[in-house]
Amino acid sequence: MARSRGTAPSRPGGPSRGGIRKRGAPTRTDRDGDLDMGAGTQRGHVGKRARGHGHPAHTRDLSSRMELDRDRIQKAISSGDASSQANIRQGATKSRFEEYSITGWKESKAASNSDGGVRSLVDWLEKKLPTTKHGRKNIIKHRVEGDTIVVSVRPDLGDRMSQINGYTFAGAELLVEKYEETPSISTEEMKKRLKAFLSNRFLPANKILNLQNLAADPILLDMGLFKTPTSETKFYQALMKVWTLEFPTEQASRDAVENLSLANNGLTNINPVTTLSQNFPNLKALDLSNNNFQDEKALDKWRWKFRQLEFLDLTNNPFSSVASFKDIMMKWYPKLKTLNNIQVRTDEEVAAQSRAPIPVQPPFFQDEGNIAETFIRNFFLGFDKDRNGTLNLYYDNNSSFSYNVNPVAPRSAQDGITTPTPGWDSWIKGSRNLKKINHLAAQMNRMYVGIEKIRDVWNSMPQTEHPGLDQPAQWLIECHLIPCLPDATGQSPSGVGGFLIMIHGQFNESSSGKVETRSFDRTFILGPSPGPENVKVISDMLTLRAYGGYNAWDINNKIDTAPAVGAPPVHPEAPQGYGMPAPGKPDAQVQQEQLVLQLSFATQLKLEFSQRALVQHNWSIEGALRAFEESKAQNQIPAEAFVSLVS
Repeated sequence: MARSRGTAPSRPGGPSRGGIRKRGAPTRTDRDGDLDMGAGTQRGHVGKRARGHGHPAHTRDLSSRMELDRDRIQKAISSGDASSQANIRQGATKSRFEEYSITGWKESKAASNSDGGVRSLVDWLEKKLPTTKHGRKNIIKHRVEGDTIVVSVRPDLGDRMSQINGYTFAGAELLVEKYEETPSISTEEMKKRLKAFLSNRFLPANKILNLQNLAADPILLDMGLFKTPTSETKFYQALMKVWTLEFPTEQASRDAVENLSLANNGLTNINPVTTLSQNFPNLKALDLSNNNFQDEKALDKWRWKFRQLEFLDLTNNPFSSVASFKDIMMKWYPKLKTLNNIQVRTDEEVAAQSRAPIPVQPPFFQDEGNIAETFIRNFFLGFDKDRNGTLNLYYDNNSSFSYNVNPVAPRSAQDGITTPTPGWDSWIKGSRNLKKINHLAAQMNRMYVGIEKIRDVWNSMPQTEHPGLDQPAQWLIECHLIPCLPDATGQSPSGVGGFLIMIHGQFNESSSGKVETRSFDRTFILGPSPGPENVKVISDMLTLRAYGGYNAWDINNKIDTAPAVGAPPVHPEAPQGYGMPAPGKPDAQVQQEQLVLQLSFATQLKLEFSQRALVQHNWSIEGALRAFEESKAQNQIPAEAFVSLVS
């Protein structure tokens, strides 16, 4: 199968492009570079010109994007990722700009550049076009479609662009032609054709969905799909939208398929099809044969997915010849029995892997003279009613306190309904999540040492109300004696004895007139003190998370080994794996993505605006937050800069 080269470079941290490619007349795209599913959708203007070179515009035309939300399919196709190049659509913009295609540049010396020579070619073209007033660019926008670069210029530059045809660029002769768009397909027509495609590919009696050899399918060929770098992923998203519309419930659509084939599609990684793991999480058989997966990195986004998978075929993929191939796949899929048509586990071996859950034991509580119990009873009552008094009673200038927000902990569900998690705006600024914050200065600033620093952060927290200790089911409290704590007085070189107290529970938070329930984990180290209570807090660490119930520590409750109900909070703009380590992903990039997510969750700014704010402040989240608060107070932040974060 022919495969195109030279696709536009992804944005940092974004997924690489792979999968089916088909050369031919370029499909009409919207200004984000995505496949146009709408019929006759007109735009009065385009967004602001992108800053920098070859990056999408940061400011979007909201009214135009609202038009794209009219239909679930249209939305799936038009909600493109930030890596796609902007494009001029039909409508009023059609009279302002003309598009020209340039080929032949892939044979130039510049093709060995990191971006394949795209930037060099665009700069070269600028020099060949007349100088404009005020230093404005002649090439308004550009994008890469396989071996072709498509540029948008003013209509008066058309003759000059035609004259460049045949010029030599970095040792390669260029072919410059007027770009002709493929007519778009209406949303209803697209639905109709995708339904027809699915009716040919879905065998309900056998629960088989056959998505192999898509580039040769006559329906898809007639629709002109797989002609741009972004259309591939959009096709699968749109296909799954149409798929779910055919079923009464989401669960019914998931249960309808147990066998999926993606063979013979020329896939180099699963980025275009990764959404299928969400639509069909309970697959038992998956055929990925005759693709081009080089190693496990190409499949990494399906690691730990498909927990019921029994059959996996990766024959005729380079990865299959890797020595560790079998071990990796068996580790990823614990119920896998057949790999590349060879049995790798028996039914008995699969059954033996199903371990019984760890039994819940009663909590261990070792106290002396009721010191720990008295502290616990006084502390939570005081934290709710009199934080300053509690600090004066139990903390001193050597005490330390830190807290972190865990936004990915599973939520509790009652009657199958998962309640939304309240926002973390009141907490996130001081959160010391060492998995998310890798800068030493930020880590140290969030460790509060000394009674006055702890007082400041406590007084900034929302009002709380913990349940009474007369409701033991809502608490899990353990206490252990620990020796050899440092003696602050210096009188005991061998150290002194103390307590390690670990508490899991819940509290109600009052903020902005609303009462929300959260779960928490808190760990104290207590040591002796000459004060009236004879005990002081040496260390206090608090973890906050969405309300998760308390069945986990109920010894009378039978543990359910099924997956936790509900999903962790997600960012609606972040691609899968954003902010997470991955093979080959630089640590610096992971750190930057984590800071972008943290700032976005704290401010509700879109990822692109959060990243710009951090870049402007040299990746200092404190500086970015201060600038955000100042700009917000002066109403300088446009509404389109914000995104509604979901849990």
